[in-house]
Amino acid sequence: MTKRILITVGGTGGHIYPAMAVARELKKRIPDLYVMFAGHGLGENPHFDRQAFPYIDVSSGPFPVRSPWTCFTSLGKLAKGMMDSGKMFRDFKPDLVIGFGSYHTLPTLLAARFCQAPIVLHEANTIPGKVNQLLSRHAVAVATHFPETASYFKGKTVQVGMPVREGYHKGAINHDDALSYFSLECGKPTLLVFGGSQGAHAINRLMKDYLLRQSSGTLPFQVIHLTGSQEHTDQMSTSYEAAQVSACVKNFEKKMDYAWEVADLVIGRSGAGTIAEAIAYEVPALLIPYPHASDDHQVRNALFMQNVIGGAVMLLQEAATSMRLQDEIANFFAHDCRQLKAMKENIAHYKKEQTSTDFCTLIQELLIR
Repeated sequence: MTKRILITVGGTGGHIYPAMAVARELKKRIPDLYVMFAGHGLGENPHFDRQAFPYIDVSSGPFPVRSPWTCFTSLGKLAKGMMDSGKMFRDFKPDLVIGFGSYHTLPTLLAARFCQAPIVLHEANTIPGKVNQLLSRHAVAVATHFPETASYFKGKTVQVGMPVREGYHKGAINHDDALSYFSLECGKPTLLVFGGSQGAHAINRLMKDYLLRQSSGTLPFQVIHLTGSQEHTDQMSTSYEAAQVSACVKNFEKKMDYAWEVADLVIGRSGAGTIAEAIAYEVPALLIPYPHASDDHQVRNALFMQNVIGGAVMLLQEAATSMRLQDEIANFFAHDCRQLKAMKENIAHYKKEQTSTDFCTLIQELLIR
């Protein structure tokens, strides 16, 4: 009998890419499995593969909120989203519903609870979001990536490896081919600079100010910089050219596996997806947590990567000056890249010691119950 899974997601790449990776792997293991996605704005989301997966757009609003007017409008969107989801549940009849976090998943998860559909939650961050905490008591399992996260939940928790995009692992892409794709040189260290799936203007500004401090032609590395917008791409291209730094500057990059394959150091935010892919490729990181993330979860993610794994340095945005960035980058490349090499070894050791359950295996076990 064909099994049906509904996956509900938020709108960022950090939610969507791991969810699609899970869906693809499950369909490999269970060929007749039917997977549908639910979320707000999937019909226009640049990260979601509409050719690969059927989906339903579900109305949603921020949760929780403080403004009375925003609360009123959010409740209206939530009610509509629950009605849309309820109709979909009656037609689709999923055997399992998987929530990947974000307030966008709330209407579908509440409808799943009302329709008595089994729920599995995936929490990628050290500090879980409000929706996952709220629904955890009703879930058959909550999958966590960081050991400390389990204490926030009621009910059964299982530590799992963080799902990454299919084929995203060290060595999957030929190193020289990846360098050629970005028109970069062999034998030269490569920085990957990006602000997550949506870019980060603060990181763009910081790199621009950093380049202004450097003497032309003196930096020992080349750069892949993903800015998030054409305006910032134009500005950063000019800055790298003035500093005589070889750089591939783009708004966005679909082939992030190529970027990770050649990266020797990543400078970026500390969302769960970035952390997971840095670990998968054993790339040390200079992490600048997004300061407005709920419950400061990006700070906690960065601290885990820095203090537990030993694979990163955290730099708070409020302290991120061009001079401080200059010092941190210099430390990474000092003494024949000693710090970079040590951090790569730490990440490799962490990967080797991991004994977590595979998330797709957990889903398979729940489907056959």
